[in-house]
Amino acid sequence: MISGSIASRYAKGLFEFCQEKNELDSIYPIIHHLLEILLKESKLLEVLEDITLSPDEKIGLIERVSGNTLPKTLKQFIGLIIKKNRANILFNVFLIFRRIYLNNKNILDVELLVAEVLSPSALERIKAKVAKTLNSECEIDVKVKPELMAGYTLIVNGKVFDSSIKGQLGSVKKILLEKKFENR
Repeated sequence: MISGSIASRYAKGLFEFCQEKNELDSIYPIIHHLLEILLKESKLLEVLEDITLSPDEKIGLIERVSGNTLPKTLKQFIGLIIKKNRANILFNVFLIFRRIYLNNKNILDVELLVAEVLSPSALERIKAKVAKTLNSECEIDVKVKPELMAGYTLIVNGKVFDSSIKGQLGSVKKILLEKKFENR
């Protein structure tokens, strides 16, 4: 809990600083990209907590894995967290920053779970349809979940809309079990 409130304070501070410097829209995509990397490479946070590496080596590592030269503001911010020996909260800071950014811009956070990889054109059609249906700009993160079998599951700001075969089979199973117990 304490680390959550610390991460929240850091995220709010970064957001406000970027807002003052008019850098929100340039920093956000980099933070979003870093979040994706940290999700895929869970060992990266462990390496960042390694006391044998200097803060400059850790910042250099983040720059290399991100594939970008970090903007000065973000580089200094990450350096501050690392120098304070708080690399363990970096992921949460970025998550909270993302949430603050999306709320500030009135962008819905949408997660689309699909059974197989979508073509770029299909993904664009889905994004347009979701944005139109929800009457709001959306940021859609797509995750491939083969266990869905077919169809999709859409999660919008925590609300789940399940149109997958797995979800439908689960609903049928639940109904059948309820009927079985009613008939006893």
